[in-house]
Amino acid sequence: MSLACREWAGPLRAETKRDAYDRLLELKGVLGPILESYPSARFQARAYFTVEDMANDLLVAERLLAVAGALPVLWLNITYENPELPADAVADVERQFELRLLGEFADTPPM
Repeated sequence: MSLACREWAGPLRAETKRDAYDRLLELKGVLGPILESYPSARFQARAYFTVEDMANDLLVAERLLAVAGALPVLWLNITYENPELPADAVADVERQFELRLLGEFADTPPM
């Protein structure tokens, strides 16, 4: 089994941590039905209000800020068995949440 993941970032569009929580629930509500079609797919999303929080999660803050424009930042990771998730599977989510792809990373199984 080979795993792959894609990561996105975009503007959070939330003023408070309560607003951020609601925004993450909205993202979950939109992603859930899409990912049901891909049994191996799992997602993780975070709301970042500080550069320090990004650094604590080992993310490159400069890259996320370049994509999102400014704090606060919405970050999304979807991990799945390669090649299960088509590139366009979450295109509507990208548009709705103004997400830009940071990269796609694939695990190569040992031979």
